[in-house]
Parts: sequence; structure tokens; C-alpha cells
Amino acid sequence: MQNKPVQFFQITLEDLGKFIEEKVTKAVERIAFTKMSNDEKTLYTRDEVSKLLNVSFTTLFHWNNQSILKAKKIGKRVYYSKNDVLNRLNS
Repeated sequence: MQNKPVQFFQITLEDLGKFIEEKVTKAVERIAFTKMSNDEKTLYTRDEVSKLLNVSFTTLFHWNNQSILKAKKIGKRVYYSKNDVLNRLNS
């Protein structure tokens, strides 16, 4: 077992909260984008959905408010369910 020196840092509670939030957000994003057995995503980003459906971000925002295509937030990012997007494409 190696003896590594221990370092102590002073950090504000706010900075600690931001650090934890960043790490948790990254971990959740990795889990959210874990590929299914057929190597397809289960969630799409706002940009991907905008391109797939050929609509603007504003339209996606309004569709979310009108429950036409509901968005899911993970951290500060917006995602759409693959099934919801495919249903919208087929309608």
C-alpha cells in the first residue's frame, strides 16, 4: 500500500455543492445514455429532436407546455424519450 500525502483544501459550501452537482449530473447523464441492447439511445437531446422533427427549440418548448411532446430534465439539461419522439414522428 502506497503512502500518499494527504492534502486539505478549504472550500466554501457553495463550491462544494457545485462540485457535487457537476459530478452527479455527469453520472446521471452516463446512466441516461447507456445504450440498450440494440445499441440505440433511450433519450435524445433537444438538438437531436429538433433536427429529427425539423422544428425549432421554441416549438419544442411550446409542445412541452402543451403536453404534445414532454421533455425530461436531468440536471440542467433537457432530454426527450425515444418512444415519445418516435410516436411524434409517426403521427
